[in-house]
Amino acid sequence: MWDLAQRGGWAPEGGVTDLPSSTDPGYCSLLTGCKPATHGVRTTSWRYARLPAWAGVETPRVKTIFDTCGAAGIGTAAIVADDRGLLCTGSADRRWPPGGVIPRGTALDAHGYPRNSAVLPHLLSAISDPSLGLVFGHVNEADTIGHDQGPESEAARGIYRETDRLVGELLDVLASRWGETVVVIVSDHDMQSRTSLAPIDPMANQAEGLWDGYVPDGGAALVHLRAGVDPDKARQALMRIDGVETCDTSTELAIVGAKPGRIFAAPRYPAGGFHGAPVTARTVALVGGGHPAVRQIADAIQATRPHLADWAPTLAAVLGIDLGRVDGVNLLR
Repeated sequence: MWDLAQRGGWAPEGGVTDLPSSTDPGYCSLLTGCKPATHGVRTTSWRYARLPAWAGVETPRVKTIFDTCGAAGIGTAAIVADDRGLLCTGSADRRWPPGGVIPRGTALDAHGYPRNSAVLPHLLSAISDPSLGLVFGHVNEADTIGHDQGPESEAARGIYRETDRLVGELLDVLASRWGETVVVIVSDHDMQSRTSLAPIDPMANQAEGLWDGYVPDGGAALVHLRAGVDPDKARQALMRIDGVETCDTSTELAIVGAKPGRIFAAPRYPAGGFHGAPVTARTVALVGGGHPAVRQIADAIQATRPHLADWAPTLAAVLGIDLGRVDGVNLLR
């Protein structure tokens, strides 16, 4: 990956995503070109319990880059290790796991997701298919190991090296079509290690009765404001809670971010690492390939940190299609 970035480009400070900086909002932003307020997927916590209506939706309410490619006759593939969370891959022409169901006998990691080695053959097959104009690939083991043992653990570093080798295998296969290829490598979030600091419980800090519930997502939380509450007053009250670093409010919702090392009170916690917070809103952002657009994209992300929502309109422009009105920007402009 470092070699790819040197020959192409990278964002020196990384890219950026919104809070909560977690999987489902991030990937929906990546594949729709819209931010959570527009696509509606605000948290990954729906996996653990049914969300109240004020906390967003479970699937994006806007079209994806796969939809637009399909309408233009451009073949697409989504080869992923976490199809339960990457909820906007359904309209890809070619999917693995097929129908979102992991085939029996697939090698799984500790969280039940296909291991990188199980994803790789399907990804190699997809990028070798000349009928496909866009291939989205996703590997998950670094996330699993990071949650269980910490993002800086030796086990995690071993998976990072393995992932790097996997990328090398993919790049080798693409060599024969390098001049027409754009490779973008991103992550949905960063990760920080757990600490012994006490979890933040907004419900234990609501003496003024300004909110009546919250949904935790690691180092961020969605807080529901009571009807008629002044959002600015609620923001000030939330900012006074020990451990809170940021707070953005709207009419009924506050999105609260924790200081480094702090996590919001939840039914269960990861043993090693977690995300969701402002400090983990940094994403990997690398670009490479021999396509003429690569140099311009590289210059753009070196000058300005790309948001995950910028990648779909940028790749759409490379493919000669238009996503319509989105929140992200085309980095080729």
